[in-house]
Parts: sequence; structure tokens; C-alpha cells
Amino acid sequence: MARRRYRFLKIALPLLTVVCAVLAVGYLRATKPEIERTGPAERERPIAAATVKIADIQPFIEAFGEVVAQRDVELRALVAGPVVAVGENFVNGGTVRAGELLVEIDPFEYRARVTEAEAALAEARALLAETAAELGAEEAGLVEARTQLSLAERELARREDLLAKGTAAQKTVDDALVRRSERTRAATATAQRAAGLRARIARQEAVIARSEVALERAGRDLASTRLVAPFDGYLTGVTAALGKRLGVNDRVVRLLDQARLDIRIHLSDADYGRLVSSAAGLRGRPVEVTWRAGERNFPFRAEIQRADGEADAASGGIRVYARISQGAAEVPLRPGAFVEVRIPDRVYRSAARLPETALVNGDTVYAVVQGRLEPRRVTLLARVGNDVVVSGAIADGEPIATTRFPEIGPGVRVEVR
Repeated sequence: MARRRYRFLKIALPLLTVVCAVLAVGYLRATKPEIERTGPAERERPIAAATVKIADIQPFIEAFGEVVAQRDVELRALVAGPVVAVGENFVNGGTVRAGELLVEIDPFEYRARVTEAEAALAEARALLAETAAELGAEEAGLVEARTQLSLAERELARREDLLAKGTAAQKTVDDALVRRSERTRAATATAQRAAGLRARIARQEAVIARSEVALERAGRDLASTRLVAPFDGYLTGVTAALGKRLGVNDRVVRLLDQARLDIRIHLSDADYGRLVSSAAGLRGRPVEVTWRAGERNFPFRAEIQRADGEADAASGGIRVYARISQGAAEVPLRPGAFVEVRIPDRVYRSAARLPETALVNGDTVYAVVQGRLEPRRVTLLARVGNDVVVSGAIADGEPIATTRFPEIGPGVRVEVR
């Protein structure tokens, strides 16, 4: 009996333990607290913002320019010879005035040529006068010869008439014929000599014309022995020196006009197009110029005068030239210097200027409304440095997001910092 009870307990106790465990697990599951499920927390993006200010905006186009001389002349020797004198300011960087001597070439040979040309011209004119006098004598002789011929012809006619009437002999008619023939030959010879003298006069006039040209050329060569400055300016690239022999067309010096300095400015197609299409146009538009020399800034005023006749093939832009209107004489501004320029752009009515980072996809900005982004459609009017000028569905005083991030879009929660 005891053994049977032991066997029963050995089987029943493990089963009872399992049943109790199952009941306990069921009770725990039935009485566990319910956990409310929630989504991930919404992220708040920290951004920077700019306040819209609607106004009429005239920005400045900022660029760099190069100072160039409107007149840049390379002076060369027009005659050959040794340099016998140089001007006092004939040095690199020297300032010269119009008409000031630069170099003088030995004039001896050229002065001798002038004298020879003058003598040749005087001789040619004297020969012309002599020939003209001979022609005058021959023309007077021709008049006399023709008069004698006319008398001989009348005498011949009279004697032929007498012969016909039987009152004169044949010999008298023959004598009259001989005299008329002699007078004819004399008149013809005189006329031929006169024609020859006229041809000599024409030839001598041509000689005189050549002699006058030779004299003028010799005079110009003599004058060219003195090379003078054609206008006020700076000297650079000096290659001649006292005692040096120069050949024709040898380079002597470069002369840069100091009174007419231009600023060569490269504008993009967009900038050039806006300036040309504006009401003020391109020509005459003022330009602010700043030359930075060490720690000093030298301001200048300039005015756009012209544009290049063709676009720059490398960059596609246009070069314009602004004439410096003042200050160039007081400051040693030199061609080749780089300067900063500011050109007033066209006026944009009822527009706003924002950082470039505010513009998304070229036509949208995002306003911050109650901590969330709302899109505003805008039109890009111009780019000015790192800013853009826009107009469209934006209101004065409205904050616009200027921070870009990949998830930017409508309804994104942000915090302006």
C-alpha cells in the first residue's frame, strides 16, 4: 500500500508542478499592464533665417579691372644714325611733355642731303627759266617767219596773175616760188624748235617736281633726327642710349598716355545684358574704382565709355572700358595696375535681397511659419556676390530659411537660431 502511494506521488507531483507553472504564466499574462505604443519623436532642425525686406533695390556689380592707357605708342627710329643727344627725362618711368626731346640722331648727313636737294631744285628751276626764254625767242621768230611766208605767198600770187596777163616773165614766177619755199621751210623749222622747247619745259617741270619731293623728303628726314614726345605720358621700355647707333625702325621707347587712363573690366554675359537693357544704358554709367597700394586705398571716379567689339572667346563675357575722370594726376597710377570696381546695377522694383543659400531649386524659398517651413515661389532677378535678388510670393518682415539640408521641404519642423 505504501509502495503504491509512493509511486502515485512520484508521478502526480511533477504533473502538478507543470500545471501550476502554466496557470501562473497565464495569470501573469492576463494581469500584465498594457504599454501604449508611440512613434519616434519628431526631429527639430536648427536653422538660420533672414528677414525679408521689400524695397527698390539697386545692387552693385563688383569686379576687378586692369588699368590700361588709351594711347600706348611704341616709338621707333625713322632714320638711321648714332644717337648724339637724349632728353633729360629719357629714362624708364620718366614723365615727359608733348614736344619734349627724347633722342636726337646725328643730323650731319641729313642736313647735307637737304642742301644738295635745294641745289638740285635751284638748278632745275634755272634750266627751266633758260628754256622758257629760248621758247619765247623761237615763238617770236615763228611769228616773223609766218609773216614772211604770207608776204611770199602774196608776191607769188601777184606774179602768177601778171604772167597770166602776159606782162611778166616765167622767171619772176619761179623766183617767187623759190622764196615761198624758203619761207615755208624757215617757218616749219622755227615751229619745230618751239615744239622741242615746249617738250623740254614739260620735262624740266617734271624734274622740278621730283626735286621738290626729294627736298621735302630730305627735310622730313632731317626733322626725324629729333624724336620728340607726341603727347604727355610715361616712358617705359627704353632701349636707346647716347652713342648707340640706331637703324631705321629700331625700337626706341614706349610712351603711355598719362592723361587718358582707362579701366578694362570683364563682365559676364548676364551682367552685361542687364546693364545694356536697363533704362540708363551702358555708356556713361558711373564706376567706383579703388586702387589698393599697400595699406592705403586710393579712390577714383570713372565712367564707362565703350565696350569691346567682340566677346571674349575664352570666357564668353564682354570687356568694357571706363575712363578715369579725376585723381590720376595726383596719384602715381600706372597702366597694368589691378583695381577693384563697383558698378551700379539696374533698379529692381519691389524686390528682396537674400543670401544665396535661401534659394532652393532656383525658384523657391521657405518661410518659417510657427516653427515649420512653408514654400514660397519666387523669381530670380539677379545674383550679387553671395546674395540673390528675388521677387514673388514673399511678404515684408517674413523670416526665410537660409540653411540648406537634405530633408528641406514643406512642413519640416525647424528652430531659428
